[in-house]
Amino acid sequence: MTSSEAPATASGPAESSRASGSSGTTARPAVRGNTMPAAIRAEWTKVRTLRSTLAVLAATFVVSVGLALLSGISVGNALEADNGRVRPDFHPVDSGFNIVWYTQLGLVAFGVLLITGEFGSGMIRVSLAAVPRRARLYLAKAAVCVAVTLPLAAVTVVLSFLLDQAGLGEYGVPLDEPGVVRGMALGTVYLTLIALLAFGVATAVRSTAFALGSMYLFLFALSPLSQAVPGLKEAARYLPDRAGIQALKVGTDADPSLGPWGGILVVVGWTALALLAGWLAFRRREV
Repeated sequence: MTSSEAPATASGPAESSRASGSSGTTARPAVRGNTMPAAIRAEWTKVRTLRSTLAVLAATFVVSVGLALLSGISVGNALEADNGRVRPDFHPVDSGFNIVWYTQLGLVAFGVLLITGEFGSGMIRVSLAAVPRRARLYLAKAAVCVAVTLPLAAVTVVLSFLLDQAGLGEYGVPLDEPGVVRGMALGTVYLTLIALLAFGVATAVRSTAFALGSMYLFLFALSPLSQAVPGLKEAARYLPDRAGIQALKVGTDADPSLGPWGGILVVVGWTALALLAGWLAFRRREV
């Protein structure tokens, strides 16, 4: 080998590497993990390593099952004493699913924090640098929202129902009571949908305080008040929380015209609209 050949041999691979790096077709394989499964894994890692998120999920479960047991014991004692504190149209199945109303508050917070935390800290830029395709990132976050919420909701709904019935004692009902299994399934679906709805709203407004405030104001004030206004009472049946909770009812509070499956379909529609609004905002706005 001559001295003039040596530099050419030594520089050949380096020049080839640089050429490959500048080529649009050969540079892409170097970006490993930029796929939907990789994006989902990254989002899952964020969820399980953030203390605030874990605290919200743990508190949602503990408070829900605790309240379910206390509610069952309280109502059971009232029924035993026959002191008139329990409504005449009381139904034990409805009692077992009342806790869903409170469980949704924690899952709404989870859906909001899933995205607004990154907007507030500026970490969304890092996420977009790792996953440049916004549609992929948005879908990955929504998928993780479902993956976390669905099993947590299922365990919470089932255990809360069982504890409530145990607290009712002789007034409780078994699992084969009509409407129980269906209520457990639809309760799980409803809680998952309401978390997704909150995620969509939070993505659209990009503010933790505004998203939580608007969601809680709606659930605790606007929706209940709309039922008290004669002109709005009929329309209030189709609000997401009203329709979702109605899907769990089996007693006289049940809405026969809407039905349980109709109620869930209403929630699906609202959730789809919220996710669409969130996506349109996320796609167009600067971060």
